[in-house]
Amino acid sequence: MTSLTFLSPLSNPVFIRNLAVIGTFFVLVGSSLAAFVYRGKMGERYSPMNHFISELGERGVSRAAAAFNIGLILCGLCLLPAIIGLGLQLDSLFGWLGTAAGLVAGISLILVGCFPMDALTPHIRAAVTYFRSGLLMVLFFTVGMVMQPAGTARLNPLLGLAGVPAVLAFGFFLVYSRVSMKAKDSALAPLEGDRPRLWGLAIAEWLIFLTTIPWLLAIGLGG
Repeated sequence: MTSLTFLSPLSNPVFIRNLAVIGTFFVLVGSSLAAFVYRGKMGERYSPMNHFISELGERGVSRAAAAFNIGLILCGLCLLPAIIGLGLQLDSLFGWLGTAAGLVAGISLILVGCFPMDALTPHIRAAVTYFRSGLLMVLFFTVGMVMQPAGTARLNPLLGLAGVPAVLAFGFFLVYSRVSMKAKDSALAPLEGDRPRLWGLAIAEWLIFLTTIPWLLAIGLGG
């Protein structure tokens, strides 16, 4: 293990577990509360089938935008030290690559909460950075866990399997969103008008949420 004594608490599996689970709790509570009281510009209720996650934090529209945005910020703050701790535990090339990407993802998540959807330009930049770095984070950590030397593994290699759905979800969203934006200039038009009952772009984004949360819990509870 890398001898960085001032970071030694971060190599404690219990410490990592608590941070990952607490961070997950913050974002689940914030998003659930915001979704429950949400009323959109057309008076519609929130649906993950045709609303982006970030719409829960849109000030002036989402009634509990503050709860969602604060939840993201707190989750990101918990993620940063947990990611460092995970890198210390793996102490490998892929572990440190995952740590580097994870730190960018954690900071980006904080910025998404600091710049909600009503501040569209910085919000999109932070969100896109999170999607890209999040993909690399989960991918590198997944490979790092699976490739731990036999007999000296500090983490159960099977934990790496929990990252596979998240890697696929991140990858699918990045490809799908890019194709959608190139295919038509009005890819985001439903934000300002009638929404389709099923909006593929919004669903693809929610797939990231629904696969990343179990990954974080698996890392936390299995750390």
